[in-house]
Amino acid sequence: MTSLLLLCSLLISAQYRFEITPDIEEAYDYAMSLRKTEAKKKLQYIKTADPNNLMVLLVENYLDFFEIFINEDESQFDELERNKKQRLQQIENAKVKSPYSRFVKAEIILQWALARMKFNQRFTAAQEIYSAYNLLEKNVAIYPEFLLNKKSLSILYALAESLPGIVRKVFGVDGSIQRGTEEIVLLTKLDRDVASVFYDEISTIYAYILSFQNNDKHNAWTFIKDRNMNIENNPLACFVLANIAQKNGLNDKAIDILSNRPNGDNYEKFYYLDFLLGKSKLYRLEKGADEHIKVFIDNFRGEHFIKEAYQKLAWYELVMNNNFVAYKKYIEYCMDSGSDLVDEDKQAKREAKSKHVPHPDLLKARLLYDGGYYQRAYRLLITKAYLFQKGSIENIEYNYRMGRISQALNNPRDAIQKYGYVINIGNKYKSYYACNSALQIGLIYESQSDYRKAKEYLKKCLKMSPDEYKNGLHQKAKSALERIDEKE
Repeated sequence: MTSLLLLCSLLISAQYRFEITPDIEEAYDYAMSLRKTEAKKKLQYIKTADPNNLMVLLVENYLDFFEIFINEDESQFDELERNKKQRLQQIENAKVKSPYSRFVKAEIILQWALARMKFNQRFTAAQEIYSAYNLLEKNVAIYPEFLLNKKSLSILYALAESLPGIVRKVFGVDGSIQRGTEEIVLLTKLDRDVASVFYDEISTIYAYILSFQNNDKHNAWTFIKDRNMNIENNPLACFVLANIAQKNGLNDKAIDILSNRPNGDNYEKFYYLDFLLGKSKLYRLEKGADEHIKVFIDNFRGEHFIKEAYQKLAWYELVMNNNFVAYKKYIEYCMDSGSDLVDEDKQAKREAKSKHVPHPDLLKARLLYDGGYYQRAYRLLITKAYLFQKGSIENIEYNYRMGRISQALNNPRDAIQKYGYVINIGNKYKSYYACNSALQIGLIYESQSDYRKAKEYLKKCLKMSPDEYKNGLHQKAKSALERIDEKE
């Protein structure tokens, strides 16, 4: 009898399962804090002490995801991709009847889809998004009370709206930013104990959807700063808070976060944070901003934001040193360095090809505006108005900058007047000024609940096809139109 009980006990203990144990929590925390060596050591311990806990597969996948997403090394992507197939097969073979089975598979697939986008593998990424979407929809049907379904579904619903129409049609991914917001907001109401290891991740998803897709930057910042993310020991948390602070015009706060981020040998190098710090210091026209940007250029081995980094060095020389020779040297690097898949890199390359040197005062105003120093930017432009003659592209940019600053200073009447001038005069140029002016007027009218006028200008935005920032501007206009449809 004793032998039979022992055998039953051994059979039960040999069964695979998904469990978020204290050891898993610790490994996950190391992974999310970019402490790869410590995370791997902890995972190896778990595999020995708790070999049947399949939750290690998800934590391992996070490590691969962050390594690829941060370093952007395509050969590394190709090497690590086989881990994805092995993990999914291991889960499939285990046949664990648990809501975590499909959830973990969907998480692994979604992370690879997001990583794949770094290398412009959009069609395969769309296939993976569809696969993750199907897994989670099935999980909702079988385990409707399993709340973590909503974490990944919120991303998928929000992503669906940014996919090309033909891709959505072929793969049948149904979703919207509104639906994504509704899914994740329910999880934000859970306390840290109930949300378990995913508390900060849930917070980040919600803040990003609020800020970048719902255009609700203020509430995004209010929410994320109150979630007490661990910026003392987590570079990713620093990235999230600094990014959202900067988008809210809290540039000094962003600089403080980035300057004091953890940066020891036990953390993976995250050179984009050096670039973000350099840009933030450039926004307040600070000497030495270029040093941080150079750290990024000298050490980062990926392809994205390289052109933009050289453009920012060129701008630094123009606004800080009045050095046109150095400006031309750095802007030339935008032609052949890095890739031009993201809008910022496309714009940098376009500036290099145009051979047009920005007016230093307009560029200073732009940088000050981007940093949230609206009064400084306003004073600068008011004193320089005489320089910009009517009919020139610089006059259009001047009015556009004044419109942006007036809007930020909560003077919508002046903003609409300036934007209207830009739309009427500037649409013959292929710059983004007229397109974004139409978008901003639409957003102003949306905030005033004048939905008829808002739709009129948002549709104007969609009819324009600027050389710069077209995809981003059109996406914001589409999101605004969807929000309005929900409100009406």
